[in-house]
Amino acid sequence: MKRILRITAIAAATAVVLAAVNFAPMISRKTPGMQEYESHGITVFAVPRDKDEVPRIAERIARQSARIVASLGTESGDDISVIIYPDRQALHRKTIGLAGLLLPDWFIGDNTKNFVLITSPAQPGPAHTRESIEQAAVHEYTHLLTDRRNQALGYWLKEGIALYLAEQEPDSASIRVHRDLTWDEYANPNALQFAEVGGYTLAYTLIDYVQRHHGWDAVVALSARGASYESVVGIPEHDVFDAWISELQSI
Repeated sequence: MKRILRITAIAAATAVVLAAVNFAPMISRKTPGMQEYESHGITVFAVPRDKDEVPRIAERIARQSARIVASLGTESGDDISVIIYPDRQALHRKTIGLAGLLLPDWFIGDNTKNFVLITSPAQPGPAHTRESIEQAAVHEYTHLLTDRRNQALGYWLKEGIALYLAEQEPDSASIRVHRDLTWDEYANPNALQFAEVGGYTLAYTLIDYVQRHHGWDAVVALSARGASYESVVGIPEHDVFDAWISELQSI
């Protein structure tokens, strides 16, 4: 028994040490050498070489913030700041620690309770462009606001609302590639599976479908804690899914 307890204690201590090592980069969300800038009423942290990116990102968010806040019916996002990371690797480390080495190239943004975290548009990487990263900053700003409303919001609504309000409309060719989504693929996604089945393309079209058939107020109502399709629009979610996917077949 003592041997089992000793082994258990060693395993637990090892797990704690490994977790501490992994999450050490996240003690501060900022990277060494970052400076604080003010632009368009937004506080932005960036390394000096990204100084020119500060007004671009801040202006993009500031220009759309009033519309997004009004659309969601949330409180003002005036307390939100931005951190621009010099490259994807820095963002990845500050998002999930050393395990960030496993994150894919397309992962270029995130958010916390008060910060939009975004990769420098000057270093877009193989999966993005300057424009798509600037749009992603608005996307993460929207996430921050919906998280404050309901942090348990599911992937399809959370990502769909952010894509829709950041005006990241997918092209028809991308929709056709993924429009044969099945209910099983839709019903229980995780972060990577959501991306693999085309979630970052199709979620926009889901929100567009709901707002056209049930109104924008229904979209906002669905984002509340405890809401369901049946309680908001009077139709089971599976029926909404079937009608939405059927409509996509005509694209």
